Amino acid sequence: MKDVGVEEYAAAIEAHLRARRGSNHILSPRDFALARSWYQAGVPLASVLVGIDRAFDDGNPVVSLAYCRRRVEELAATGRSPQARPALPAESVPLAAVEALLAALAERLGGLRPGPAACFEPPLRKIREVRDLLAVASRPNWDYLRGKLREIDDDVSAAVLQGVSENERNGYRDEARRAVERHRGRVDDEALEDAMARFTMQRAREALGLPRVSLV
Repeated sequence: MKDVGVEEYAAAIEAHLRARRGSNHILSPRDFALARSWYQAGVPLASVLVGIDRAFDDGNPVVSLAYCRRRVEELAATGRSPQARPALPAESVPLAAVEALLAALAERLGGLRPGPAACFEPPLRKIREVRDLLAVASRPNWDYLRGKLREIDDDVSAAVLQGVSENERNGYRDEARRAVERHRGRVDDEALEDAMARFTMQRAREALGLPRVSLV
């Protein structure tokens, strides 16, 4: 049985890397194993996220969590946890860009009717709520907004495999199996299974053309 705490910890790290890189990011088996080791060692999530920020601030390309390891473990060694979760400055993300992402995702989800669209009603409802907020709030609460955007992406990801055929699901799983096979023997089976699940979900999102909105 998967540890929900580890999954949430890894998902938060993945989301922060995605936001900092400005593109989609999925933890590799080795990166998931690294994140799990920090979780099991009691490294606060805020320390990991600040460490990621510091690695980006160094100016070197950050293509995986392993590139942030030194910065995270330096923070962990001090024994002090940052008090707040870091986030990108609000002014760096135009509201028009957020609205455009939401509109694109809503259009794609709406275009899936009839058939699998029913499983996407929860994220569609949240998209409508956030778009209504953006229509009246010129200066929204960015912590709240980011949280809602992450919820939308999580809801879409949880339902996306219901939106493709069984043959397509099996095909994506076969792709995932091949993609992670090179890591076999370097990490344990749990990390491999986690990476396979994330890869499979992402391929389904790509096939349905469902953009992520939590890049902010």
